[in-house]
Amino acid sequence: MGGETSLSHLSDRHLAELFEARRHDKRFLELLNEELKQRSSDEANTLHLKVAALRRSLSSDRRSNSAQARGLGPVRTWLQAFFGARGMERPDGRPLYRYQMRDVEYGRAKHLLHVLARTGRLSSPDRRAGALFVAFCAEWFRREAESTFLVWDKLAPDLFPSVPYTSKQKLTKLGLQYWGRELRRSEHAREFLLTLALEGGLPSRVLTEKERGWLRAYLRTIMRSAISGGADAHERILLIASEERERVPKSYRRDDFVELCAELAEKLLYLRNEAEKASGGRMSNSSILDAIHPDWFEELPLYVSTENRAPVLELLTGLLDERIEGLTTEGVEVRRLLVQRDGKWQPAIQILADGEVPVSRLPVASSNARLRAIPSGELGKHLSGELALLEPPTGEQKRWRVHPLSRISEVIAGYLFEEPVAVSLTSPEEAPVLWTWPRGERLCSDLLVFQEHEETARGEKLLRFIRAGSVSSSANHLYVLVPSHWIVEPACDGAIDSVDETWTGDRQLIRIKGTVYFSSDTAETRFRVEPGADDRIQQLHLPSAHGNGFDLSEKAVEIAYVPFTPRVREGEKGSPRDPRSGEFFWRRPGERGWQPLENALTDSGLFELSWRDPQAGIQIEKRVVALFPQDAAVRGDMKTMNSAVIRLENLPDWTIKTSDTSFSSEQVQPGMWEIQFKGRPVYYLPLELQPPAGPSIKTRVHLTGRDACIVLENGLLLQPRSRIDLSQLRGAIALSPRPTTLNITPKGSRTGFRRQVEGELPLGILREAVGEMLAIMPSQDGVLELEFIGDFRPPIHVSRYRYGQLSIDGDRIHWHAPADGSIRLVGRMILNPRKEFALEEEAPGIWHLPDACSGPCLAYLRDGIDVVSRPLPIVRPARDQVTGFSENLLIGDVEARQNALLQALESFGASHEERDVLAWLQDAVLNLNGLPASAFDALKLLPRVPEAALRLLISASNEADRGVIWALQNELPFLWLGVPLSAWAAVLDAECSAIRKLLEPLQGPQFAMGVALDRLKKVQQHLVAFEPALDWIFTQFDLPPVSVDERVPLRELTSAFITSHSHHGSESPNEMGKYLESKGFKLHPEILSKSHEHFAGLFAPVLLALSALGKLRLSQSAMLLVRRTLRSDPQYVTGAWAHFLEFYN
Repeated sequence: MGGETSLSHLSDRHLAELFEARRHDKRFLELLNEELKQRSSDEANTLHLKVAALRRSLSSDRRSNSAQARGLGPVRTWLQAFFGARGMERPDGRPLYRYQMRDVEYGRAKHLLHVLARTGRLSSPDRRAGALFVAFCAEWFRREAESTFLVWDKLAPDLFPSVPYTSKQKLTKLGLQYWGRELRRSEHAREFLLTLALEGGLPSRVLTEKERGWLRAYLRTIMRSAISGGADAHERILLIASEERERVPKSYRRDDFVELCAELAEKLLYLRNEAEKASGGRMSNSSILDAIHPDWFEELPLYVSTENRAPVLELLTGLLDERIEGLTTEGVEVRRLLVQRDGKWQPAIQILADGEVPVSRLPVASSNARLRAIPSGELGKHLSGELALLEPPTGEQKRWRVHPLSRISEVIAGYLFEEPVAVSLTSPEEAPVLWTWPRGERLCSDLLVFQEHEETARGEKLLRFIRAGSVSSSANHLYVLVPSHWIVEPACDGAIDSVDETWTGDRQLIRIKGTVYFSSDTAETRFRVEPGADDRIQQLHLPSAHGNGFDLSEKAVEIAYVPFTPRVREGEKGSPRDPRSGEFFWRRPGERGWQPLENALTDSGLFELSWRDPQAGIQIEKRVVALFPQDAAVRGDMKTMNSAVIRLENLPDWTIKTSDTSFSSEQVQPGMWEIQFKGRPVYYLPLELQPPAGPSIKTRVHLTGRDACIVLENGLLLQPRSRIDLSQLRGAIALSPRPTTLNITPKGSRTGFRRQVEGELPLGILREAVGEMLAIMPSQDGVLELEFIGDFRPPIHVSRYRYGQLSIDGDRIHWHAPADGSIRLVGRMILNPRKEFALEEEAPGIWHLPDACSGPCLAYLRDGIDVVSRPLPIVRPARDQVTGFSENLLIGDVEARQNALLQALESFGASHEERDVLAWLQDAVLNLNGLPASAFDALKLLPRVPEAALRLLISASNEADRGVIWALQNELPFLWLGVPLSAWAAVLDAECSAIRKLLEPLQGPQFAMGVALDRLKKVQQHLVAFEPALDWIFTQFDLPPVSVDERVPLRELTSAFITSHSHHGSESPNEMGKYLESKGFKLHPEILSKSHEHFAGLFAPVLLALSALGKLRLSQSAMLLVRRTLRSDPQYVTGAWAHFLEFYN
């Protein structure tokens, strides 16, 4: 660090830590003494007294040593050289690892100890021999120990084979006294070996070994639990580390290692806090520490040689920089979980969408266009909006880059294990494709095994699914989810710890710490689950299939085609292998005996499959599989408004049956049945497929209509003039037996959104586009019209809400809840918008906010993830004193409140340090959870203060939060590409100025400017991932572009647009060219050379460029045109945007 200027910027606590670490440094003590003269706090005065006493002591020691200079022995010579190399004359009380013993010193110490052992000096210890013994042993533990099992005979066995146990203890005691270190004690004894191991710091092998991901996860869990629990005392952090020790391999589950990790986590937490206070979130924590505290690495409880420092720095800077407060978010997978809520365990999932996916994993033909992942099926009932953005591979890459577009990494409770986690992958060029998210397949086994996982942000306990069926694991405890009627047989007393309740009465969760056997009845081969054993990972790999009309009602049944052969995957990443003899057995459901699977199954129908370990005599896993002939299919077509035809293809001797009384069936020829509906037809027909042998298979057949129509999730057909709300698009489909176009426009407008339909189109993929159109309409009660082009029937209407605003009398709300409890009345405080509260019913139909709510609030109806009524404002007095930005939220007069909020947002946008503004905006935006952004005045005003919107965007701490903030353009009437360039320049310049102001006094202007440019580069990389066109803005700051591809010429872009939309027929005549010319804007020659009068979308990037240049304010119709074109042809809009910026600039 050096220099009085740098010391003046540090806190009293930080100065005290530096004093302990550098008390041997005379020059530093002089600077510290001068700095403390300027301070008057109690902590500074206490530290000043310590500094003065140490300076006097050092001065006295130097005089004494010079007066008593005499001949030295080999140990004394080693010690004097050791301290001299560090500018010291004696120990200063620091842990031994902080001296950073060098290789030469370690080798010399080892040689001297050989000599001392031979001469018997170690058997009759003295103080200096003890000093050398302790220094060497601590370093030996760090450098050479192969495990943390603390046994004296394992400590440098080549050196001390004949040294008595009592002598080693005395050497340790004398040596610790010499170094000024304390002997650690447990409840029952003095811990000599533990003390030596801890003095050495973290073992090198742990920090540098390739498979050290477990260490990062362990440290992260400790830090996260400490943050969420507000723990900063060493004892509390040590307790957390001890509770989480099962996360580390068995060889490291020792007290010494746990305590070292706790000390390291504690220090990392302190450094994170110091960095965050200094930088205000503008820089990574590791970068700001390098600037204001460059020796931070030396203060950690570890020492790593120069050649091994790079991987260790990577590990530590990751823990300093990554988001710790929530669950782990890196990766692309589904985690199946159990979460404990209200005393019961419930099924849950966590979706990770930040990483890469191999090209071979995605079921798409082209890898040129970006894909958007939209929740489908069951997932669509739990998540709204777009889930992730998938960037196609570039160059020689063979992996898609996945970016989260929402905060999906939070735990989603209530997601049944039998339901797959699926998304629709959409792009403008191709039809949507259904894709199961990695590891999102259904869990169909009766026995599921879990182990402890991180807690949620709310402190809820989580269990993570590891495998189904029989499991051997090194974890000390496992949790087994089994049917309640199963037989449970512990192999020994005490093997079962506890039995907990679950969300359903027919399953129980058993916590075990020893081997336990499970079986469905006495005749069945048992499953075995054994904790505390060697890990053995085997997985059943079934060649499953989907499609061809098979939509099975029984979620626990898997679909496959004959001939069928199960396979086994050894390890996490091993290739599937063929079954071995005696490994698989089969039977039809209802049969008692099992038959060995000698070859592939060739019969079709329903089968049970048992996978066993013939040597252990246990069952590993059991599944139920529905087998169909190759190319088999079931088809359904509407014949009239009240009749349909069902066809079974390539299913000889199969029949259908049903117990549903709402329709009748009659076989009209082999493989064909006619269905007669007695009332309103449904388009998802419940049937049972009866194979030639065995039980029937329950399925649901989708019927194709004669005319284009829209069918809701429950199978009901929407009639003309029907009205639905935005939430009902989820699960609905548009059906058309022939190619047609679905047109979506605001009522009374000609500008809207179109989508081609042939066969089935899930309308859930259009929900975002429809929501955008509703968001930019002037009224929250706006209506859109859905109609098929060429269809003369009246359109279907779509509104944002299902219900109007609730009625209120005083502060009492009148509303009668439905009997099934599907809709809830909830509220939210505007002063603290993070949390939603359930309202309380004081009498039938009369509700009020809970006492915990104070200040202005919003009340609304919620149906699952959807807000289905217009929010109702409720005025309540604030309970506590309100200051800062929140004062503006309490102003009663609407106009005065909005003016005050505008001023606060403008000040925040100008980069004044209103941290409370940023905190409130983040709380509101990141926790909307289906509530429209326009429900909050401050968010509704954001488009009028683009600088504030940009500061909010670039302040996001992770990609998921950034995706949520980016999606504000779907909720409010603005687009990021249309934000004025002047606002970008002001915000980015303010970011640089803030960093330079912080760092120039410490590191000089050149260093500060370099850090500021690095900050801009990171912002650039983050935002270009969402919108590549933004690269152009950062090149205006002399930053190199993120993309290395050359810009596509405008002529090529416009020609491709004309060609594409001529085929789609999605454009219509327009007068946009005349409109722009009337405003004084010349048309670009490339626009003039095209038939722009028939392709309004050509003008979308023109309008965005003029808006960004501050030359044109977009009207509602112009905004609709831009949004429609961004949806249908994003490559044209983003590619042409920069061309038009340069032309009109």
